[in-house]
Amino acid sequence: MRFVALLCVLACGCSMFMHSIEEPKASVRTASISTAGLTGLSGQLALDVTNPNDFGVPLQGIDWQLSIGGARAVTGRMQLSQTIPARGVAPVVTSLTVDARDAIAVAGALASGARDYQLAATLHFAAGFGRVDVAVSYRGTLDAG
Repeated sequence: MRFVALLCVLACGCSMFMHSIEEPKASVRTASISTAGLTGLSGQLALDVTNPNDFGVPLQGIDWQLSIGGARAVTGRMQLSQTIPARGVAPVVTSLTVDARDAIAVAGALASGARDYQLAATLHFAAGFGRVDVAVSYRGTLDAG
């Protein structure tokens, strides 16, 4: 009886590894600058993170760099404790603050009419077998206001 139970456990365990694990993906929903002042610029970045797997995936954090009009605007790190549901999409929203030093370069780009941005990010997921990092690169146009 124990032998049959052991075979069942091994068969179930092996079947878990027979399915391929797909990398989660992320897309930028919006990026906006809401305020500009002497201390810098503030805005918001909203991502949609998609999990194509049959199980939830814990998102631990995001490292990113945002460039506006070719000028590095902001780099940041956001620690999270959010599970992206199985075969689901979860919104991830963070505020962006561009300090005055970087804001000078960004303000020059914005003043000359630049509204294009590039986001380079790495999403850090926790998996039972270790950390999975997913790189995201996205280009878009800023909404002003």
